[in-house]
Amino acid sequence: MNEIISIILVSIIILFIEIYSETHLKNYGRFIERIVYLFSIKTLFNLFKFSVLISSAYVLLDLQKSNFLSETVKNKIINIDIQNFEIYLIPSAIFSLGYIIMNSKELNRQLEDYSIDNETLNKFFAKIKYLFFRTISYLLTFIIFKYTLEYTIELNITLNQRNLFVFDWLNVNSSNVDNYNKGVYFSLILTIIIFFLFNNSFIKKNSGEWEYREIKFDFVKYFFITVILSLGLFFGFFSIFNGFYNLFNSNLSIWISKENVLGILPIRISSLLIIIYLLSYIYKEILNKDIISFLLIGILPLRSIKNYNGNINFEKHETLFFSQISFYIINIALAEFFIIIGYKNIYISILNFAILFILDDFKIINDYSQGLKKVLTSHFIRVWIFNLIMLLVAIILLAEKEYYFILATYLIFTFLLFRYYFMNFRFINLQEKI
Repeated sequence: MNEIISIILVSIIILFIEIYSETHLKNYGRFIERIVYLFSIKTLFNLFKFSVLISSAYVLLDLQKSNFLSETVKNKIINIDIQNFEIYLIPSAIFSLGYIIMNSKELNRQLEDYSIDNETLNKFFAKIKYLFFRTISYLLTFIIFKYTLEYTIELNITLNQRNLFVFDWLNVNSSNVDNYNKGVYFSLILTIIIFFLFNNSFIKKNSGEWEYREIKFDFVKYFFITVILSLGLFFGFFSIFNGFYNLFNSNLSIWISKENVLGILPIRISSLLIIIYLLSYIYKEILNKDIISFLLIGILPLRSIKNYNGNINFEKHETLFFSQISFYIINIALAEFFIIIGYKNIYISILNFAILFILDDFKIINDYSQGLKKVLTSHFIRVWIFNLIMLLVAIILLAEKEYYFILATYLIFTFLLFRYYFMNFRFINLQEKI
C-alpha cells in the first residue's frame, strides 16, 4: 500500500508542475501547436525552474531524513518502478478525463480534424489526441524532474562530503586555517535565485499578452546576458562570503598577508569591481533604469506592467563595454575556479596578473574615451594584447587539466562575446592623438 501511495504522491507533484506550466504559458490550440510549444525554450525553462525549486527544497529542508520520503525519491523517482508504471499515470488520467468532460466543446473546436467526414469520429480522435498530448507532456515533465532531483541530491552530497553547507561561512572557529571552499553553497543558491528571477522577467518582457507562446530572439540574448551575470555573481558572492570566513578565522593583517601571497585578494577585489560594472550596464541598458517594474514581473504572477516594455539591442555602441567586461568575468571565474579546487600553476599566476593589470586600465580607458568613441591606438592594442594573453593561458590551463567540457564552454562564450564586439567595431574611433 505504501508503494502505491508514494507513486501517487510523486505523480501528483509531476502533474502540478505540468499543468501549472501549461496554464501559465497558455499552451492551448491545435495538437501540433501544443507539441511544438511543449518542447520550446519557454516551456522547458518553466519545467526546469519548478523542478529546481522542489529539488532545492527537498535537500535544503533536509527532507531526506524522513524514511518514507527518502525511499520514495530513491525507489520511485530516481529509480523508476517499471513494474507499477501504470500507477504513475493515474492522477494524469483522472485529470485528463475530468478536463475532457468539462471542456468537451472547446477541445473539439481546437483538436478536431475535419479531413474526416464523420463528425463523431472527429470528436473521438480529438479526445484521443488530447490524451496523447497529455501523455507526452507528463513524460517530459517527469524526465526533467527526475534528472533535476537526482543531480541536485548528488551535488548536495558532494558538497556535504567536503563539509560545505549553506551557512558554513558563518561557522568561524578562529583556527587560523584558511579554507577556500567555504561560501560556495550559499553563493550557488543566491545565484540560482537571481538566474531564475531574471529569466522569469525576461520571458514575460518578451511576450505579448495575446502572443505569449511566441519566442522572440531577444529572449535568447537576455538568456545569454543572464548566464554571464550569474557566472560573475557566483564568484562575486563567493569572494564576499569566503573572504568573510577566512578574515574572521584569523585576523586582518594575517588575512591580507596570506591572500596577497597566494594572489587571491586582488582577484577578489577585481571580481567585485567587475560585477559593479556589469550591473551598472544591465541597470541602464537592459532594465531601462526601472528595476522595480522588472522585479515585480519576475516575482509576482504578472504578465506585464503598463508602460514597461522595450527590447535589448546588441547592435549598438554600449555592447563593446558589455563584451569586454564579460570576457574579464569568464576569466576571473576561471581563476577563482582553480582557487576553489586548490590547483596551483605558473599559468594561473599569469592569468591573475593579466586580469589585474588590464581591468582597471580598461575601465579608465573606456571612461576617458567615452566608451571607446575616441581611443588611442596604443591603448586599444594594449587591451587586446592582454585579451589574447588571457585567452591563450586559459586554453593551456584547461587543456593541462583535461577539463575539455569547461574548455569548450569557455571557447563558445569567448566566440560569442568577440562576435558581438566586432559586430560593433565600427563605433570605435582609433586615433594617434586625442
